[in-house]
Amino acid sequence: MYAINKLYNCGIFQGAGKRKHYFEGWYFKHVDLEEKNMISIIPGISYGGDEKEAHAFIQIMDGSTQETHYLRYDMDEFKFSYNTFEIVIGNNFFSDRKMSLDINREEICICGCLSYNDVVPWHSSVLSPNSMGWYAFIPAMECYHSVISMQHNISGSLIKNDKQLCFDKGIGYMEKDWGTSFPSSWIWLQSNHFDISSTSFMLSAAKIPWHSKSFIGFIVGIWNNGKLYRFTTYTGAKLDSLAYQGNSVEISLSDKSYGLVVTAHQGTTGELHSPIKGAMIGKVQESINARINIILADKKTGRIIVNTKAHCCGMEVAGNIQELVSLP
Repeated sequence: MYAINKLYNCGIFQGAGKRKHYFEGWYFKHVDLEEKNMISIIPGISYGGDEKEAHAFIQIMDGSTQETHYLRYDMDEFKFSYNTFEIVIGNNFFSDRKMSLDINREEICICGCLSYNDVVPWHSSVLSPNSMGWYAFIPAMECYHSVISMQHNISGSLIKNDKQLCFDKGIGYMEKDWGTSFPSSWIWLQSNHFDISSTSFMLSAAKIPWHSKSFIGFIVGIWNNGKLYRFTTYTGAKLDSLAYQGNSVEISLSDKSYGLVVTAHQGTTGELHSPIKGAMIGKVQESINARINIILADKKTGRIIVNTKAHCCGMEVAGNIQELVSLP
């Protein structure tokens, strides 16, 4: 039953029984109502080549200051449910309904409880259990990536180093990654804060090893007025162009019905740890104050469905991006 549960509820811990070259991490992004406080919390576990180095962790990134923290926990402080998305690390609880933090370290103190309501999950079906589509059924991929919530409402507050951060009526986002390593190159974009309301966006494009070759895999979702527009490798969408210069990216995608142009400009960044063969020894620069513009059009009628700009955006451009530009 656990195998079925975790396949169709990707938030559930996927790594029961793993002890070597394995990582799993959940990404929680929070932005307050006034868009002054932005904080990302990333709980996870890491099994490298040396079992003695296995540990759980909580990464914290303050989007206002780009301050980051990597907090290690003994593996026996990590607990999970086989039936639903619930994990515990030390005195901290994480699920798709709420987060409770009780961290008192020399480098950072942060505590409080946040509740998540009106969660918007990625579309799923029997043959497409999560945002990976049918790739979710393929064993031993280098990295699996799945969206838990395109957007949700937040209530509650945190106290960080004696400063209260109120997230009542704020907006959040949830996703996760698991496997052995992050790709050798990738682009990741995400925002819930567009000029037009009821719009959320995420994009992940990466070099995917496939047998002895590789290809660009991508997952793109636009949630607009109650509808999810998907551009993904497994739905037959095409990556028409990808250009990267300086701190800016422009990506064009299309399928039979729609065309999408995405332009993104990276903001100030903070350094996060990333997995290499399960060990959290890689480094990636992430900003959560980037800017994005998206244009979504109906190819048959030429009608512009969405043309809007966003702020408070998550953005990563990592590895040798020329790999993505040059891959077919």
